[in-house]
Amino acid sequence: MTHTATPDNASLPGDARPAGLPTFDQLRKAVLDGPPTDAQLSAHFAPVFRLIGEGARQREQDHELAFAAIEHLRDSGFTRVRLGRQHGGIGASLPQLAALLVDLAAADSNLPQALHGHFMFTEQHENESQGAVSRWWLAEVAAGKVFGNALVELPPSAGTRPVRWIEADPDIAQAAAALGDTEIARLTGDKFYSTGAVFADHLLVTATRPGREDEGPVFAIVDARDRGVARIDDWNGFGQRLTASGTTTFEAVPVRAQRTQEFNVPTGVLAYSVLWVVLAATQAGIGAAALAGITDFVRARRRTYDHAAAETPAEDPLVHHVIGSVSAKVSAARHIVTSAAAVVEESYRQVRGHLDLEDPVVLDAHARSNIALSEATLVVSELVLEATNQIFESGGASATDASKQLHQHWLNARTIASHTPLIYRTRAVGDYRINGTVPPFHSTARNSDPAASGHAAAEAAPTAVATAVTTEGA
Repeated sequence: MTHTATPDNASLPGDARPAGLPTFDQLRKAVLDGPPTDAQLSAHFAPVFRLIGEGARQREQDHELAFAAIEHLRDSGFTRVRLGRQHGGIGASLPQLAALLVDLAAADSNLPQALHGHFMFTEQHENESQGAVSRWWLAEVAAGKVFGNALVELPPSAGTRPVRWIEADPDIAQAAAALGDTEIARLTGDKFYSTGAVFADHLLVTATRPGREDEGPVFAIVDARDRGVARIDDWNGFGQRLTASGTTTFEAVPVRAQRTQEFNVPTGVLAYSVLWVVLAATQAGIGAAALAGITDFVRARRRTYDHAAAETPAEDPLVHHVIGSVSAKVSAARHIVTSAAAVVEESYRQVRGHLDLEDPVVLDAHARSNIALSEATLVVSELVLEATNQIFESGGASATDASKQLHQHWLNARTIASHTPLIYRTRAVGDYRINGTVPPFHSTARNSDPAASGHAAAEAAPTAVATAVTTEGA
């Protein structure tokens, strides 16, 4: 499925908004007297998540991207709930956002992951202004706009093109200036693992400058609906299939003035921890969905076994044991995620006013948040993978009926657990605990160098490589 440029006034699939859904204005009025409470946030978003969840199984079956769901999240204020009041939001805390992400993932686990770039980079701009670009970014979020990213490139052997930054032709720039616009460059090339790009209004893109590759990439923000942008839903993973994590191509896409940002700064480094908060919350929500699914299945089941302990599964103490064990794992996962999110929030406060990556304050904040989220992700992934496997102990062969989609919970959980593989992060935690080694600033995927490892074997199947930073894949 390919999505090319769409005029601003054109409709997208699912634009119709059901009557009665709560709006962001209603939420703002409800919390005028102070920060939102957990109860207020839960009450406001519960009907939105419930509506999204009602269509999730059918979307999975039909491979239908959740455009309507994204619009409901936008209209209800979910995409701006973390934004500070001074920027037009309501100032929910990061643990509160994490809890809401768990609930959203329980309704449709594709959606928190699809929005990870939006929350990750908004957190960066909110906590450390980069001037005009940050003011513009936060104003766009306050207006309900959604940001996505296109940062990862496949290797040349895959037949794709690296995204290049080409300085604007003087004549083109002059013509743009005459219309009150300032074009500084154009981007051409291909990206992959562009999670959520299809749903986005703006895309953060990395590009290299020919002849200046050693200076690192440029981080540019472009209009996702520009006619030169094509967003292709060709992600073929066995889980999280509707995150729109596929290819994005750029053909002479203009970059406007004051639409570039820095990433290799303290708040950019900490943004990785926000990514992992989102992924861990998604994982916890998958567990919650699996628990709800198997509970409903057991409650309605009327088949049992001669050697069972009760006439129906709902009365069987062995089934009670399975469901109780799954429930404990799911509850623990939720608490782990929100507790880890509090560490990240405190780390952002810790680095305010500190701009040097080698500053001991920054190194300490980075290590604390990175280790907290690595540990949380490891444990949450293990809990949820076990829970989504364990549910089948209570259902017999009937639970494997594909139409019930109980297997999809494990597939989704396994896919989430494969991001920034846990074996590397677990090793980093051990090295930190024993030797005090600060974890790497970035979790970049790249092509292996056979010469560096002493192997001259032919190049293997393509793997993803980021020009500087990756938030997904590999």
